[in-house]
Amino acid sequence: MDSIKFDHEKYDLKKLLDAKYPFLEKMRDRAPGTFKHSQNVSSLCEAVALELDIDSTLMKVLGMYYDAGKISFPECFYENQIGSGNIHDGLDPMISFHLLTKHIADGALILIQLDDFPSELIEPITQHHGNTAMMSLANKTDRDHELFRYRNTSPPTTLEAAILMICDSVEATTRAMYNNGDTDNEFILKAVDKTILRLMDDQQLDQIKVGILNKTKKILIKELESIYHKRILYEDDDKTVGELREE
Repeated sequence: MDSIKFDHEKYDLKKLLDAKYPFLEKMRDRAPGTFKHSQNVSSLCEAVALELDIDSTLMKVLGMYYDAGKISFPECFYENQIGSGNIHDGLDPMISFHLLTKHIADGALILIQLDDFPSELIEPITQHHGNTAMMSLANKTDRDHELFRYRNTSPPTTLEAAILMICDSVEATTRAMYNNGDTDNEFILKAVDKTILRLMDDQQLDQIKVGILNKTKKILIKELESIYHKRILYEDDDKTVGELREE
């Protein structure tokens, strides 16, 4: 699988990662949950890139901007629905599918209009779901599951796009398991294995060499353990302090 050919002399990628960059400020304001999720994915992308010796700054930018389209309808996405309820509870699954998947096209339109955003990065961003099926919606209906596939013609076509897909899916799965209380000692390993196996079974990762996939898996487990095991420890410490105060 080929990598993206990128000219660093043409664009200043670090400018796009500045917290004060106008679009990032807009995302943080309109879609704070998406902004935080993108920060996490960007961090994972960077860690994997360093391990694989590919362009880490480029990967950070992909991770920070791949969900840009969600600012068009932020309340449509779970991470931005804190305390506001889920608008999809009363919708037909096919309507939800169209609302959720349109963030791909919306994101492309937004990024095209940013004068200093590299056009070379828009295609891998539009591929971050490949042509996967949105099974959470497909399973709510007896309609053909193929109708719930993203409209991309193929899985990711570059290594960077494939890594972005993996990091996005792994971060979301790990966060969901954590929020549901599934935090035994191996929950991160389960999340990474479950995610990569699902993508492999759906033929999204056929073009990636096994060695690269194994390195990606190891670094993701290491990075996520450093995040979530600390968080669990902090929560346990808070609980202990609370118990001592009650006594």
